[in-house]
Amino acid sequence: MSSLCVPHRRSLTALLDAEWRRLRRRPESLLQATAWALTDGPVGSLDEVLHAIGYDVAPTGDHDARLARLVAIARDDDLAARVVVRRCLPIALSVATRRLRNGCPNAIEELFAALWIAIRTYDTSRRPSCLAAALVADADYRAFRATWRAPHRVEIPSDRIVELAAREPEPDARAELEELLDEAAAAGVATRDDLALLRDLATDPSPSRLARQWNIDERTIRNRRNRLTATLREMARELAAA
Repeated sequence: MSSLCVPHRRSLTALLDAEWRRLRRRPESLLQATAWALTDGPVGSLDEVLHAIGYDVAPTGDHDARLARLVAIARDDDLAARVVVRRCLPIALSVATRRLRNGCPNAIEELFAALWIAIRTYDTSRRPSCLAAALVADADYRAFRATWRAPHRVEIPSDRIVELAAREPEPDARAELEELLDEAAAAGVATRDDLALLRDLATDPSPSRLARQWNIDERTIRNRRNRLTATLREMARELAAA
């Protein structure tokens, strides 16, 4: 099979799960995955490869380096591409859910079709801080900004521009922060405690008060805040640039 078959959104995750169960211990799959040399020794389950590339663990630079190697293999290896899709699944579902809320009824189908293309055509010379998030950002661009909007673009009379601009709602900063935190959680770049701390800081930015509330010293609060802020800023920059 040379492409990803994307089913109706209501059954997408169930069918992807069923496909994964079929592939994860199939002897041919395990031999193929062992040849990728992403794990120590023979692969007993494709789940071992997933963990090696940062799925369901707190990802590190080593995880991303192995994911980059698998993405390079996935250019002409269907099984490798399917494993990368699985690695990206939590982030992709988070992005697709946001698109659904914004009025794109086929968001999940379109995003996963675009994700397959993004994986197969990814420029491996790029070095993003979170490769899984970068792949989903590429897919989001392909599905909803590059091809979806262009055919539907219409000319707006100049006398209506001010009127339309006045109707544009102000961005909801808290909602945007929550979406970014959701994607950070899905990407595994922040722990549950990290995200709870950031949400508390958004409500009360005083490190001294939070230090008392969390029963840790103020310096620890500031260090964690600075580290997480830098991580989220980089992630937001990559999503915006895609």
